[in-house]
Amino acid sequence: MEQKVLDVVRSCFSSEVISLLSIKFKAEEEKVKLALGHTIPLAVNSLLSMGQAERQVDVVGQLAHEAAAAGLPHNGMVLTTTGWGARCSILMETLLDDAYGMITHCLAAATGIRPVEGETILGYTMAVTLGAVGELAAQHQLREFELLTWMLSQKTEILQAVPAYSRRPSAEPIVKKTASAPAPTASVTTYSEGTNTGQNSSPTKLRWQLGGLLVLAIGLGYAIGHDPKSPVSPTQDETTTTTPVSTASLIATSTSPATSTPALASSPGNNKRTIRRNEPDEAVLLPGRYDLATDTYIYHTGRPTLLKLADGRTLKVGENSTENRLYRFLADANMQVDSVNRTKGWINCDRVYFESNQAILTKGSGEQLRNIASILREFPTARVKFGGYTDSTGSSLKNFRLSEDRAKAAMLAVGSVGINMGRIEAKGYGGKYFLTTNATPEGRAINRRVSIRVLKK
Repeated sequence: MEQKVLDVVRSCFSSEVISLLSIKFKAEEEKVKLALGHTIPLAVNSLLSMGQAERQVDVVGQLAHEAAAAGLPHNGMVLTTTGWGARCSILMETLLDDAYGMITHCLAAATGIRPVEGETILGYTMAVTLGAVGELAAQHQLREFELLTWMLSQKTEILQAVPAYSRRPSAEPIVKKTASAPAPTASVTTYSEGTNTGQNSSPTKLRWQLGGLLVLAIGLGYAIGHDPKSPVSPTQDETTTTTPVSTASLIATSTSPATSTPALASSPGNNKRTIRRNEPDEAVLLPGRYDLATDTYIYHTGRPTLLKLADGRTLKVGENSTENRLYRFLADANMQVDSVNRTKGWINCDRVYFESNQAILTKGSGEQLRNIASILREFPTARVKFGGYTDSTGSSLKNFRLSEDRAKAAMLAVGSVGINMGRIEAKGYGGKYFLTTNATPEGRAINRRVSIRVLKK
């Protein structure tokens, strides 16, 4: 029979793995089996959505290969001894976005299994799923594109298996089915306990109900954080004269050395301005100029300075650049993460831009994200979070989604060059936390940004 991704994953949950999950989450094995009927389709669908929405056909394959190399899915102890369970719990929280809280609540109510110290059965399921998919890809010699295409060919079946409480409209597929990605065939043992039934009843209605809740929630947040002086006009996002390309080609395929030259604006005068956030944080100096032609704020990163890395390489960056500020924070033992006030410590990315109204990184953005990845390799215990922000014009719901997608694009770009995904998070904030007024084109350009914050040194 034709091999299916859901069957492949279900067959990997042996009695040993189920027993381990039972001990980890202090639940009866029957409850674990019931929960897997919910979490397996959720994990598979989340991987599929990541491969589609981020236009990163290689990310799923890379993560799957890494999980299989670690010993998953057969060595269940890998989940705890190597931190894969915790890592994938963070990954699931990122992929499910603002629906994560609702989904974990519904899952706990349906199965009785609750998170333990930040680790969830959703994360453990994702780890085993990645290992299973990675092992299958290796057995059948599937390239990343072929693996994602094979999964896409089963999209309808996967969506039907997803629990009704977690369904919502998904992004349009960006990878087309091709004859070059044949579905591998083999006989597998189907795991059927706990499979959700009756899930085809009014799926469209369910999506609209969830969509309505999301609109209401985002609307409330927008009402609180909206700048009343901002004009209600269509959102104008960052544009550049470079041709947009995929994040993967910007980051992973680059052959440029780590040494880079900071982008310095050529206009006369460094118009330094002190701008205070509408959140409890210190004043932020934003030296630079507004470029009318591209509707972009171009930052002055200061005089060139060299960051010497442990592997002998150097990064040539601006003295006031994102890279230098991030490096100094991680290297200075006297500078500590503020775990109480999470609005503090954000560092604006001064050379990360996107195509207008999209989450596609422009060509010049790859350099800074590669530099950030190099710095994170220098500090292997550090964890960071990318935050996405827009101005407050236009639809608040669209702004929130755009900011979320852009933060994820930056996160996956850094992850695609070998940084453990468990060390990177992403969150979109829409137009809520603006740096300056949205009443002027210059102010709106400043407010449209991606920032980075150290969560752990």
